[in-house]
Amino acid sequence: MQRPLVFEPPVPRKYRLVLEKAVDYIAAHYQDEDISLNAVASAVNISPNHFSTIFSQEMEITFVEYLTKVRMDAARELLLKTDLRTSEIGYQVGYKDPHYFSYLFKKIHGITPKAFRSGGENEVQK
Repeated sequence: MQRPLVFEPPVPRKYRLVLEKAVDYIAAHYQDEDISLNAVASAVNISPNHFSTIFSQEMEITFVEYLTKVRMDAARELLLKTDLRTSEIGYQVGYKDPHYFSYLFKKIHGITPKAFRSGGENEVQK
């Protein structure tokens, strides 16, 4: 998956490297249902509290919101490009509960995964 990150406004150099490393880690591990802020903070060698503060201040989105966005972007792509069942797609993007995946997809996009696949991608809330 392509890294969906643009640094605007410019991130201070010392945080830029940490956030790039964190974003790369998330891109490589978002499918893991056990990925957490603690795991990412550990991967970039920063305390979880400090990492959470840096991430949300500099990215202007919380860690959980960012992880959910990465997972939902991947799910949308899989829904359009594969014939996998929606429950399988939920598993592949890191959700162990297919009902929660469908609930979250509808909450974010305003349409169920099944309806999205059936041509509703034009009706998705941006």
